[in-house]
Amino acid sequence: MLDGIDALLALEKYGTISEASVRMRLTQSAVSKRIQALERELNFKLIEPDGRKVKLTSTAYKFLNKARPLIIELKNLGIVDDTVNISNFALGLSDSIAGSFGPFIINKTLKSFKNLKLDLHVHRSLMLVENVMLGKYQMGLCTDSESRKDLVSLHLYNEPMVLISCELGGKFQKNLPLITIEENSATWKAIGPKLKSEYHNLTKTTQFIYVESFMAVYQMTKVGLGNGLIPLGLSKELMINKRHIKKLKLTRQYH
Repeated sequence: MLDGIDALLALEKYGTISEASVRMRLTQSAVSKRIQALERELNFKLIEPDGRKVKLTSTAYKFLNKARPLIIELKNLGIVDDTVNISNFALGLSDSIAGSFGPFIINKTLKSFKNLKLDLHVHRSLMLVENVMLGKYQMGLCTDSESRKDLVSLHLYNEPMVLISCELGGKFQKNLPLITIEENSATWKAIGPKLKSEYHNLTKTTQFIYVESFMAVYQMTKVGLGNGLIPLGLSKELMINKRHIKKLKLTRQYH
């Protein structure tokens, strides 16, 4: 039944069987069969045709509203094993955090708490939040700034964003493209509007190049494709000389 509920939750979240199958890393047939098996167990319809697609029935939505908190509790049963006094947590990290200070913090935490074991996963912030919402991970550390009623979110830290100069040269050249993280990312949603409004002189004639990782921003800036915008923590991890960095009054939040 749990597999069927997971499949139904994925269909609710992503809207189509094909997208749900991609997210669950299953075939479309496997997702459909799980939902069909759940329908047989419950003895009522969970999905119905909607043109070329399918949609959840009203009964399915009522079922999920009742089942969702129970599923999370069931998945959390294995967190603590009292027989060996070890706590196990599934922890998700956003890829940019995992690529900078994250591993150091995790390693230090594990050394401080000998009875703690972490099952680590790395995703983009939006995917990480979705996995926490589905109960796959107990915790996540990411840059998603949207408040969600069904999650407990704690604000931990504001990390400054910095400009790095083209080819890591000594001076910032004007009228060059600005290479930055892609527009659908949690970081860009947090800093993009403020960047364009408060740094109008920097952005009004600037061509933006959007990429999917901050390491790509760094590499493209390093070879001279433009100036780059990256988190301060990553600039320190890469040991970029302070002369090649300009700190902005822009921050992204960690939760």
